Amino acid sequence: MKRLELLDYSRFCAAFIVVMYHYTFNGISNGKVTSISALPEIDFITRYGYLGVEFFFMISGYVIFFSAKNRTALKFAVNRAVRLFPAYWFAVLFTSFFAYFWGGELMSTSLLRSVANLTMIHSFFGVSNVDGVYWTLAYEITFYFFVFCLLLVGLKNRLRLLFICWPFLLLVCYLVEINGYPLLGGYYYYFAAGCVFAVLMEKKSKAGYLSLAISYLLCLDYSTKKAVIFTELKGVYFSEFVIAAIVTIFFMLFLFQNTKFGQATKLPHSKTIGNLTYPIYLIHAHVGYMCLNQFATQESAGFVIFAITLVVIGVAYLINRLIEDRFHNVWVTIFSRLIINSGQFIEGYLIKWGARYP
Repeated sequence: MKRLELLDYSRFCAAFIVVMYHYTFNGISNGKVTSISALPEIDFITRYGYLGVEFFFMISGYVIFFSAKNRTALKFAVNRAVRLFPAYWFAVLFTSFFAYFWGGELMSTSLLRSVANLTMIHSFFGVSNVDGVYWTLAYEITFYFFVFCLLLVGLKNRLRLLFICWPFLLLVCYLVEINGYPLLGGYYYYFAAGCVFAVLMEKKSKAGYLSLAISYLLCLDYSTKKAVIFTELKGVYFSEFVIAAIVTIFFMLFLFQNTKFGQATKLPHSKTIGNLTYPIYLIHAHVGYMCLNQFATQESAGFVIFAITLVVIGVAYLINRLIEDRFHNVWVTIFSRLIINSGQFIEGYLIKWGARYP
């Protein structure tokens, strides 16, 4: 798949609104930022920035189809590991370093917890996150594992059909109220929507557009219902209309992205901007909260938030250039040997086991 420059910019915008949500609203409301109080002059807008995560999930569904369709299961796993782990490992160590000095009661960590976080599967074993934003990675990994299993059992050529059918299954699960399981509801509505958009980019079909319509309605229902929950939880009003409008904009952006004009759109420095989004997301939250506590006052909040955001972007750039890009071939070699050799070992063991117990 050729690089979609509009998607890179969209991804960066999603990261930016998540950063603003955390710095101007969520950090204050959850008690992790104590140096400043509510910022009503801006948080009436930024309180909706959490929806950037939903947009990220749509993007994941969209790009994973293209990443998986021409790869074996093991090569897909290598590709995802190279994409996820190097920046994440640095982010865990980076955040843990700041937490040691400035973490306090709510953001401190321990050596054991930090080491466990390096696996990225720690939350499945009840270990809490070094940084709160890591919760989304559990959803990403579950989705990637789902796609990996499809490839592993030889369904690579059936991905289009399976992704088109997924929203229909989600609708059935919603109607019979069993949508609380992994891949069967909640945030996975957005993953499924992204997958359907990807399939429609390659081949338009009535079934595909019906599947997309189902995804849209499920996403709307899920996110607007959260408005009531967030209003009670955060103590400020979340508008169902605003949330519905934002979700609709997400879908409209993807519809435009799928047009020839959207695919051909050229934007300056799109690759760099797109590459910054993952490290920005990983490092911004707790480190940003700690810096706000150290340096911000109510009067200087705007300037300090602006300065911290610039520093986060700068550090993200260094992560991308010095860790992800410079050592890309090294990471590919490491994960290829680790994953492919492990896969071959398991395959050999299963063959021997099958021969012993026919």
